[in-house]
Amino acid sequence: MIGPVSPAPAVRPQAVPVPGVRPVWTYAILAATCLVFLGQWTLGDSFTYYGLKIDALIRQGETWRFVTPIFFHGGLIHLFFNMYALYNIGPRIERPLGYDLFLVVYLYSGVAGVAASFVMTPDNSLGASGAIFGLIGSLAVFLYRHSRLFGSIGRSMLYNVIFIIVINLAISNLPGIDIWGHIGGLAAGVLITWVLGPVYAIAVDPFTGIPTAVNTNSSLRRLPVILLCLLPLGLAALWLTAR
Repeated sequence: MIGPVSPAPAVRPQAVPVPGVRPVWTYAILAATCLVFLGQWTLGDSFTYYGLKIDALIRQGETWRFVTPIFFHGGLIHLFFNMYALYNIGPRIERPLGYDLFLVVYLYSGVAGVAASFVMTPDNSLGASGAIFGLIGSLAVFLYRHSRLFGSIGRSMLYNVIFIIVINLAISNLPGIDIWGHIGGLAAGVLITWVLGPVYAIAVDPFTGIPTAVNTNSSLRRLPVILLCLLPLGLAALWLTAR
């Protein structure tokens, strides 16, 4: 007589690490931005003037002002909050994105924020907020795509990131804050990461039998070609907008 069959022992889920890099650009950008602010502190308004988004001067041909505002700030408190956000969020998204894509997200989001501000409001502006919002949007996309892979912890992080986005956009409606710069940067970060960001799937190594995370998005391999195509289009769009 066959006795009762014992249930098979439960298989404990095995943690699969996601490939990543050691953050470098986060701290390099943080240091560079602080050095620029030191220049503002010592040289005063005559130096800060070159970092402002001034619509009239952009229309006169100073299109480099789409870039310089990313590294200038309106005061020590403004600098502190942006650099604190970069210090906390930057490493979280630079690790999975890698050096090239992280830098693309930061710079393109910053420029997109300035461009959106240029189109939507005549007010002068400066600050890294658009680039920071781009990183937050990038992190939200990465967590959303891998919500099943990361489980409840990943979903909790995603909810926190969405909450941060909503709160900061609400705060952006206060006087003196450029909400269009924030929206432009956020949209750019989301779009770039959705197209070029890594999409990991679990695969078992046929030789070792160990599960590993494999990036199934091949777009990142074409990043140099994509950037070469986007750069002239972006410059042409900025030139036409500034006319």
